[in-house]
Amino acid sequence: MENKSYMKGFVPYAIAAAVLSLCGGFTASVPTAISTAWNADASLTFITLAYSLAAAAMAPIMGKLGGPLGRRKLLLISMGLYTIGQLLIAICPANIPLLLVFRFMVGIGAAGIAPVVMAYIMMEFPPEKMGQGFTIYMALACGMVIFGPTLGGIVMALIGTADAWRTVMWICVALCAISFVLCFIMVKDNPNVPKTSMKGFDWAGAVFVLFMFGALVCIPTFGQQNGWGSVYTLIAIAVAVVSLIILFAVEKKNASPILNGKFIARKNFILPVVVLFLTQGLMTACLTEVIRFGYAIDKASVASVAMSIEYVGMAIGTIVLGPMADKKEPRIVAAVALLFVALGSVIMLFIGENAGILSMGGALFFVGLGLGGNTTIFMKVALSGVAPAESSSASGTFN
Repeated sequence: MENKSYMKGFVPYAIAAAVLSLCGGFTASVPTAISTAWNADASLTFITLAYSLAAAAMAPIMGKLGGPLGRRKLLLISMGLYTIGQLLIAICPANIPLLLVFRFMVGIGAAGIAPVVMAYIMMEFPPEKMGQGFTIYMALACGMVIFGPTLGGIVMALIGTADAWRTVMWICVALCAISFVLCFIMVKDNPNVPKTSMKGFDWAGAVFVLFMFGALVCIPTFGQQNGWGSVYTLIAIAVAVVSLIILFAVEKKNASPILNGKFIARKNFILPVVVLFLTQGLMTACLTEVIRFGYAIDKASVASVAMSIEYVGMAIGTIVLGPMADKKEPRIVAAVALLFVALGSVIMLFIGENAGILSMGGALFFVGLGLGGNTTIFMKVALSGVAPAESSSASGTFN
């Protein structure tokens, strides 16, 4: 039965998505501030990894839990973990191991929020409006990321103390607490969406999913910082490979695996993921390295503004190109979006050490325009046709 009040029901999910992105951007400089305040520069990599590792590795697991728990319970649990984790970081003493645990907790919360929001769009929005739903979701995410880092930097600059980052964390705690209360009051489960059982839950798969994705997240960081032949990098590669082999054997035997091979093997899933990996992943990383290492030191402020322009482009691409996937052939719209990415990349070829904001910002704007449009389009393509009971699991895997 079609949910005619789907937009009204989406409000608390939109709030949760907005707060997640705003706090993510707001606290972007917190790991660096903590490492400086605690004289722990050597731990900065692990402080950063603790969050990203959990957010990536736990996404399929948290998504799978959405089946037996239901959207409402999973959203509240995830928001609760995210809020409590932020609170514990705000009051954490100068203890790196404790901080890593709290950062990991925040990452688990983030890993659970995104799949729930996407699952709501998949199941409650009419099929012809799904692109519109993902557009709203991505516009909120990009819009909050634009303002978050700037606001966080302003707050810490105004306070000007070594512990200014704690104030930023307390602001995030307040925003998260308000969001949790609103979700608790407003979110209702749809009785027409079937729940699965926790009986026979794929715990072995969950363990090796965590090991595999966790190791994959560590590989590029360890490779860049310690060398691709270092012990740390080789251990991460070995863990990823061994975990993948064991995971393949475990998931093949499980009736309801964390990573559903049939869902992943679809062309509509593989191709979008590959394209997003090549554009959002590798190419964006290359652009970041160009800005960091191929740009004059005194142009750092220009590079910072240019990166914000990229997020503006992503927001515009999401709003303008994303909804077109509901009206036009998605492949055509995606191809147009990729042309904008290619145009921005070509402009980057002519950027030298003293390039100005016009060339740098223009290049990243076109890149962002294409990435924003493609992400929204590929969400719809990859997640269309998923069974209601598997909506949260599928969105977690895609994340």
